Amino acid sequence: MASPRAVVRNWRDSDSYLGHDNAIVWPIFGTLDTNDPSSHLCLTHLTGFAGHSLQAGKNTDYHAHENAEQYYYILAGEMEVRIGDERVPVGPGTATYFPPGVKHQLLGEDSSDWMQYLIITCAVADDTHVDRSAPRVVNWSDASPTLGNHGKAVTWQLLERLNEQEPATDQPCLLSFYYLARQSLGCGQASDMHQHDDKEQIYYVTEGKGVVVTEYEAHRVREGDAVYLPRSVPHMILNDAHDGWLSYLVVS
Repeated sequence: MASPRAVVRNWRDSDSYLGHDNAIVWPIFGTLDTNDPSSHLCLTHLTGFAGHSLQAGKNTDYHAHENAEQYYYILAGEMEVRIGDERVPVGPGTATYFPPGVKHQLLGEDSSDWMQYLIITCAVADDTHVDRSAPRVVNWSDASPTLGNHGKAVTWQLLERLNEQEPATDQPCLLSFYYLARQSLGCGQASDMHQHDDKEQIYYVTEGKGVVVTEYEAHRVREGDAVYLPRSVPHMILNDAHDGWLSYLVVS
């Protein structure tokens, strides 16, 4: 059996379709399918990782996921998110988390901007702790940075599991996801080489360019690239030439 390897895919390389009434959807990674050898069908714990765009003046549908949790990460544009009966303004760098059964909707009816955002989904098989979770809206710029966990990467922790023994946020909320963080590297800086034996991971580049190095190969990455890292694959990321910041999301 071949050893698992990283998969790199830019959202621009996928075939788009219309979904949620008015959203343009670019499916980046999907669940593993033994009948389809496509490399981007690779997820074994997460169940969806897609880019979306919503036209100014339009809304998506108002819906909930009964057996999955989900969050949106806003890349560009300003609109509102409806969570239950509450409307919350959101813009670039905002993560909005929805537990199972919580209805939500993206509202662009009063906006003059296109919005670009990621939707990341994970199935929740055990609903025992659903009542302990709650929606969360947080922007990375409101979080406190930390340094030292992964080489020279500066980290902003955004979302984390309910059962974290030493919480890094003021509202642990995730049920099946592990965490969402934003990291940045200055020119000439790198993370450490490390691996996760218990979880798969995705890096999504939001700014700059650099290199993701695994046990087997090196992958040049730029804004819009998503890097899927299977369990137990050693990896690191470095900003080897870009004069500005290399910034990326860490999805687990």
